[in-house]
Order: sequence, then C-alpha cells, then structure tokens
Amino acid sequence: MDTLFKKADLRRYSNGDHAEFHDLTYATCERYRALIPDDFLEAYRLKTAQENHLYKWPRRSDYTAKKAETDRLRNRVYRGIRGLVKCNRKHFDPAVRDCAAHVYHLLSAYGDLPHTGYDAKTSAIESIVTGLRSPGYAAAVQALALDPWVTELDRLNTQFRTYAAAMEEESVKKPDLTFKAARLETDAALRKITNRMAALIDINGPAAYADFVEVYNVQVKHYNTIVRERYGRLHVRTDISTADIAPIAPQPYTGKTVHPIPELSLRKVGKNGRETVVELDFSVDYTVAYLHNKTPGTATLFIKGAGRYAGLKTTTFHIASP
Repeated sequence: MDTLFKKADLRRYSNGDHAEFHDLTYATCERYRALIPDDFLEAYRLKTAQENHLYKWPRRSDYTAKKAETDRLRNRVYRGIRGLVKCNRKHFDPAVRDCAAHVYHLLSAYGDLPHTGYDAKTSAIESIVTGLRSPGYAAAVQALALDPWVTELDRLNTQFRTYAAAMEEESVKKPDLTFKAARLETDAALRKITNRMAALIDINGPAAYADFVEVYNVQVKHYNTIVRERYGRLHVRTDISTADIAPIAPQPYTGKTVHPIPELSLRKVGKNGRETVVELDFSVDYTVAYLHNKTPGTATLFIKGAGRYAGLKTTTFHIASP
C-alpha cells in the first residue's frame, strides 16, 4: 500500500477527464466519508458540482449556426434583388429601365452589403425594405416584380434579429466564473482533503487509511496514464531488464502448473540527484510467462515489459518435491 498520495497531473488533464476524475474521486471520498471532515467533504462536493455545471454549459450557442445560415440566405436574396435590377437596367422598355435605375440608386447607397458586419447589415436591410415599400418606389417594385423578393428579405432579416437577441440573452445568463477558475477551485478542495489525510497518516499510521489511499492512487495513475498517452510520453519506454526482482519463495508441488507473480522495482535518479525506488504493477507495467512450472525442480519465469516499460528479463524459482 502506498502511504503517500500519488501526484495527479491535474493541470494537463483535458476538461472532460478533469471533470470525470473529480466525479470519481468525490464518489471515493463519499465512500470513505468517516475518514474525512464533513466540512472538507461538503466543500469538495460543491466545487465538483460547480465544475460539472460549467463543463456542461454550452461552449457555443445553438443559435450560432442558425444565425450564420440566416445571414447566408439573406445575402443570397439581396444579391438576387441586385441581379434583377442590374439586368432590367438593359431592358428594351425605357420605362422599365428607368424603374431599375431608380431602385439601383437606392441599393448603391449601401455599398457591398453582403460583406458588411452583422449589425450594420441588419440596419441597412431594414432601411432598404422600408424604402422599397414606400410610395416613391411602389411603381418600380411592381414593374420589376420585386415584391416577393422584398418580402423574403424582410422575413429573413427579422429572423436574424430574433436569433441575435436570443444569443444576447444567453450571454447575460452565462456564469461569471470561467471553467478554468472552477477547475482550480475543485483542485484546491481536493488538495485540502489529501493534505489533511496525509497529516493524519503521519500521526495515526497508515492502517486505517490504507484502502482509501490505494483506491485514490489507482484512479490517479489511470488518468495520469491518459495524459502521458495524449502527449506521447509512453513512447519513451524504460528497459525492464534493469529492474530488481524480489526473491520468489519455493513453490509447493501440486501436480498442476504454478504461477507465482514476481515483485519488481526500479531504482530511478531524479534531476536533483536523489534516488527513488518505483514499485512496478503486474499486468500494467509487466507481464509474465512460465517454462517447466509443473514438475519439481527449477522453473523459469520470463518477465516482459508493458505500458511504459519494454524489454525482457528472466529469473527462476524452485518447485519442491512432493
């Protein structure tokens, strides 16, 4: 059992992994709540809930795509109106040409409208629709058959305003706290719990806290592994042949194959020059295979690196005579 808490690389967790890790860790704390002060646990619960709420808050409004599509459609309708007017400026009937020139003069006052900003474009279209529906343009609109085009342009412009207003209302309701700040607050609440428990372990000994620490460390190791895989750190694998193997006790003869699990550890020197011993986990850091492990005598055990470890190491153990 680890007597110290493994360090969670929380800063590098993705937002989804971060929220999921704290959900799982809070459930673990709840299961062992007798070991944790109530106020510490309640603070952690609130911060976890807060982070979950912000994580589920939509990063992008549902109206964003609708607003963009409506803008694309009103641009198309506006270009259609300009196209009709431009074509009719070459009409064989002078009266139609005059009507087209009259409307063209109005549209030209607003420049390249499709490439104008949202707000300016919306106001400009409103002015254009109002102008084309005024008595001064009634005959021209009728002569050029623009009435259905103007109606559709007005409908799309109104719809665009509706979506823009809905997005503005959403922005008012958006929480003031950023998700990044919420992550830091949740991390601090958890750190307060682990620091308290580490102090209690120093005072009371590890026995009462063994299960909690073991479960917590397994969770941390899982999510830290996800981070290492994401950043490609697992491609730099340590050679397991340098690992130390604990002595394997003689195995009793049973008439069947025996499968003792070796215990491996690695000595590592940190950047500060301090040597540490890392205990490896069976099936996570290494796998094993056996040879001559049924009959009395010497059996061979092959250890193959896995995960962050590569390479092969062999050792032997003894099967006692019946």
